[in-house]
Amino acid sequence: MKRVIFVVMLLVVSAPSLFAGGWTRSLANATRQAKAGDKLIFVDLFADWCGWCHKMEQEVFPSETFQKATDDMVLLRLNTEDGAEGTKLARTFNVVSLPTFLVLTPDMVIAGVLKGYAPANDFVNTLKTSRTSYNDFLARRAHEASFQRDFKKRFDLAEELMVRHALPDSETHLQKLIRERGLPADIRDRSFYSLAVVQLGQDRPADALATLHRFSTLQSKGESYERASLLVADIYREQGNYPAALKEYRNFKSRFPQSPLMANVERILPQLENLVPRTR
Repeated sequence: MKRVIFVVMLLVVSAPSLFAGGWTRSLANATRQAKAGDKLIFVDLFADWCGWCHKMEQEVFPSETFQKATDDMVLLRLNTEDGAEGTKLARTFNVVSLPTFLVLTPDMVIAGVLKGYAPANDFVNTLKTSRTSYNDFLARRAHEASFQRDFKKRFDLAEELMVRHALPDSETHLQKLIRERGLPADIRDRSFYSLAVVQLGQDRPADALATLHRFSTLQSKGESYERASLLVADIYREQGNYPAALKEYRNFKSRFPQSPLMANVERILPQLENLVPRTR
């Protein structure tokens, strides 16, 4: 009897490690496997305190439904509070709630994002929908030469590249777009703003400021221009250049008193007004 109990306890204790056998805990290993097999990477971003994360691990991941849906993917689990790869990846992709699951290419392009707990069947259906959407995106990329004169489609593709974190590709598309003759003003304005955002996403604030300055020589009104003006102030604030940021926020408040973005300015201005005297 004691031996039976011991065997049962051994199976229970070893179950998590058996389950974890199909998963890697290293981003480098996952990327290497994905490149070698031309596969996507399914990333489980979790934290020890996250109850729904444990529920996914206990109920969804071991299910046959999930196993079949991901049998052509590399499985990666990362703790967002490990101070290493998990923390860095969560910051890179702006993960602010758990559980969050990413589907990535070996080049770290987002093929899908899933958030929260769902039973196995529902979760897999969402995963399949996400992959279908990614395949549609790949098809548009493969045929983008067919809509070179459709500036709206080109802009939408550049935006999707940005959302999927294919930032260098997005920048290339936006740079080409803003050089086009006959580009409608609204698409031009949105392209300039998005280009600055993409450059910021690649840690190039000087390039982003240069893009926004160039934009300001072409436009002086409209939603994209207001967002661009506010972005200049935000960049200065992030750089710790509080006097310059304060000046830009005050200019914004003076020039665009009815802007829907004014709430952000009103929230930040008092903080900067308290900081600036101490920076002199």
